[in-house]
Order: sequence, then structure tokens, then C-alpha cells
Amino acid sequence: MESSTRWTLQDRSGGRWGLVLLSQSDRSYPPGWRLRLNAMGAQLPLDHQRPLRLEDGQGGVWVLANRSQELVPVGPAPLPPTAAQFDASGLQPAPTGFLPLRLQVPLEAVDSAPDAELTLGPDSVMALRELAEQLTREAGFGDAHARQAP
Repeated sequence: MESSTRWTLQDRSGGRWGLVLLSQSDRSYPPGWRLRLNAMGAQLPLDHQRPLRLEDGQGGVWVLANRSQELVPVGPAPLPPTAAQFDASGLQPAPTGFLPLRLQVPLEAVDSAPDAELTLGPDSVMALRELAEQLTREAGFGDAHARQAP
């Protein structure tokens, strides 16, 4: 996988979003792959507490833990209202490569507004599938390595 992969998406109300798949490189935080969402334009603020939910329409559901605190240096810094970050290790088992994924983006509750919904097409889903398979291989290697240690 490249160090980052980027897509531009549109939600149901026409809002534009940037989605980035990246490797966490800040040593202040645990390593691993992250999905970062950026609202582009005037949007409701993202919820920095709730997870990102992905569904494939065939019963597959993935819940990615919110890691928005990683968007700023460690300490009392305000989180950006239009960006959130999620732990990609929750993509287990790997999504199928041919079904689109619906993302339910957690927004702060303002005037009973629903969460934003985005749809990832086959190319994007295939990139997430490849990442999930890579994470599975790495976890399998780590487990085998741990069992061999005295």
C-alpha cells in the first residue's frame, strides 16, 4: 500500500468530503492505518467521540474506532470541527471487493440532523480490502511470532 490514498466523495445532500487512507506516523500515537474524513465546505461539525460505521448492503458491517484526538498534538488542543479520523484495523474481516460500502459519518447532534452518508465505489472498496488483507497477514505473522517466543 502507498503511504496514503485519497478520494473525493459526495454525500446525499451534495456536500463534498475528502477521504484519506494513511499510515499513522506520529510517534505520540499508536501506529497503524487510519481513515481520515474532511468535510469540504459548510457542513455540520463531526462528532469526535462516535465511531465510523461501514455497511456493504449484504449484512457486512464494520465499526472503526474514532481516533480524532490524533489529528492534533498531544495536549489540550482543540480538534478541527470538520475533520475526524478512524482506526482502519476495524476492517476485519476484509470487505468484499465488488460491493459498494456505505459510510455513516458521525456528526454532532445539531437540530436533529442525521449523520452524513457517503458511498464508496468498487475502486475505493478494493483499496480498503487490500489494506484489511494486509492487516490480517501482519496480525497472523505477529501471532505466530509470539507463539514461537519462549
